[in-house]
Amino acid sequence: MIAQLLRSAALLFLSGIPGISFAADAVIVSKDGAIDARFTGQAWERSATGFSAEGTGKLLHAKAMLGAGDFRVRATLQLERLDGSAASFEIGDSRFGFDGKGGSLFVEGPLFAGADVLWPKSSTLLKPSVPFTFEIVRTTGLTRFLLDGAEVHRKSDWDSAPGRIGLRPWRNRMTVSDFTVEGNLVAPPPVPSPTFLSGFAGGTDGYHTFRIPALAVTTKGSVLAFCEGRKNSWGDSSDIDLVLKRSSDHGKTWSAISVLWDDGQNTCGNPCVVVDRQTGAIFLFSTWNRGDDHEGGIIAGTSKDTRHVFVLRSDDDGLTWSKPLEITSDVKKPDWTWYATGPGSGIQIEHGPHKGRLVIPCDHIEKDTKQYFSHVIFSDDHGKTWQLGGRTPDHQVNECEVVELTGGKLMLNMRSYADSKRMRQTALSDDGGLTWKDQRSDPNLIEPICQAGIERYRWPDGDKPGVVLFSNPASTRGRVNVTLRASLDDGKTWSRSKLLYEGPGAYSDLDVMPDGRIACLYEAGADNIAESIVFTLVGLDELQPTGPKP
Repeated sequence: MIAQLLRSAALLFLSGIPGISFAADAVIVSKDGAIDARFTGQAWERSATGFSAEGTGKLLHAKAMLGAGDFRVRATLQLERLDGSAASFEIGDSRFGFDGKGGSLFVEGPLFAGADVLWPKSSTLLKPSVPFTFEIVRTTGLTRFLLDGAEVHRKSDWDSAPGRIGLRPWRNRMTVSDFTVEGNLVAPPPVPSPTFLSGFAGGTDGYHTFRIPALAVTTKGSVLAFCEGRKNSWGDSSDIDLVLKRSSDHGKTWSAISVLWDDGQNTCGNPCVVVDRQTGAIFLFSTWNRGDDHEGGIIAGTSKDTRHVFVLRSDDDGLTWSKPLEITSDVKKPDWTWYATGPGSGIQIEHGPHKGRLVIPCDHIEKDTKQYFSHVIFSDDHGKTWQLGGRTPDHQVNECEVVELTGGKLMLNMRSYADSKRMRQTALSDDGGLTWKDQRSDPNLIEPICQAGIERYRWPDGDKPGVVLFSNPASTRGRVNVTLRASLDDGKTWSRSKLLYEGPGAYSDLDVMPDGRIACLYEAGADNIAESIVFTLVGLDELQPTGPKP
């Protein structure tokens, strides 16, 4: 197959194909300097041969985005080495990679879902520190990817707007000497209004990036916004702290950042918060691992240590917090490797035989099967002790949140890895989370494989069962279109919605204010999802009908 691919590549050239026309063009990078480039992380270094950067989180994107229609992207690039660095060109939330695992070309992300290609070694087409030309050309529904004029991949079913485009050196050193675009160029969507920013913006307070939001409204009406403070990059390993900002005026102003857990170069992450509304206590769950251990090694069992589970507690409305208390032996089985709490928030059951139970959504991976499941942990003594609840009957689900339905029944809403079904999965429990059943996909809740928030709506003037809120990037193509939905029938249908932000956005969490407004804390940015964490308030009446009312 490799030989056939390379023979085809030697014969296919796009420069002579007739009928290509474009609406506009832009020079992103020229030999004279950056013209329409937008840098994330930090600006690339200027050199005699162009602009260069090395390391994760240092991205170069076009300021404009690509809309629908025909286009041509062309870039002259150079990689310092070929060693599986994951250097790539970004298209929306997908990537065409020049040097991936095993030293091969690669594709990944929703744009390339279902691609079945035996990729050649990068070294058969590229040479270290030698410039090459990369092109993407789309005409009348056919998109071709070329290296030095030779076609190496094509897509015939791409009918959506590409969105943002740019370069990612990742663990390589990449140099770009020119980068041009011809096509339907459109302005990126505006960043959410800064009046709603919770104060978590990358590059501030000594942190490279803030990610993984968790939200709680306390019994006194204070708003607590938690997340991970990632010290050195936007990656999910190495030096990561748990941080908090607090608002006592419904999100109008926020406190200075509080660091709740900093364990040096190690990883303290996956915040998941729950408020005990009977006592006022607040519990924040987190997982810990060594900073030099990575997810792949932990799953494979080759890491120096594994994932551990901890809980922090506040009894003064989130002003001060206890030291992290380890509960791993109570809630993690010996044959589980990877483990994550939430992220986001848990619940306290308000109705039925398990009223008062605190329930925390989690996920894990089995050591031998490598299968991944969602599960819950719970407390029936107001957080004094924690126990392991039930797991989902089927695997291929992980990050999750839990919500109470009418009569105390629980629903687990989960991130799904069934690639042919880009939608959330759910499971039900009628025993307070001890067992789960009826696992299925929900075609109304599309997703690009991402975390989501779910919350039962609490009416200010008394309890009215049945209304459930949900937030996620509502797209099958990429992490965009952060949308708030409402179900008026316990999650059977989702008849109302409001688009919060159409640009890059990802993880989110929900709660309800004392006055009935819906609070949403979510990741968003102009160029990528990791630029900031945004807080916004929405009235339930702002959600508009999306179809027939139930």
